[in-house]
Amino acid sequence: MTTLTRLGMLLLTAFISVTVTAEQKVEFEGHELHYIVLNTTEIPPQVAEQYDIVRSGKRAFINLAVLRQTDDGYGTPVSAEISAVQRSLIGQTLDIELAEIREGDAIYYIGTFPIINRETLWFDVTLSVPNGPDYEFSFPQQVWQE
Repeated sequence: MTTLTRLGMLLLTAFISVTVTAEQKVEFEGHELHYIVLNTTEIPPQVAEQYDIVRSGKRAFINLAVLRQTDDGYGTPVSAEISAVQRSLIGQTLDIELAEIREGDAIYYIGTFPIINRETLWFDVTLSVPNGPDYEFSFPQQVWQE
């Protein structure tokens, strides 16, 4: 199994775990934005090394995926121009550098950032899909150091 496949499986597992409790997605004009924020210690060491991701209990990552809605309900991954900004409750902001990762037909956008334990952060996501709408979305997430 390739490292990229392992990362895809990790991210899929993360999406499935979140879906069981509360699916983290938002729908907009025939598309879906799926999002999740986890500690970087959730990434296997070999995968982190391949993608130059620092694994640390004091760092988290955001994973974003955009799907075009389909009649079968599964959706088709689409590439997007996408950006994410992290905001603290006291107004500090940090642009999150996102890397596009492709695994077969899957397309993910992942970025990492430092965290403080039990901090609630806001994430402002802006995206544009080819031949589709521009979209802005914000969501809060509490993060924990490990």
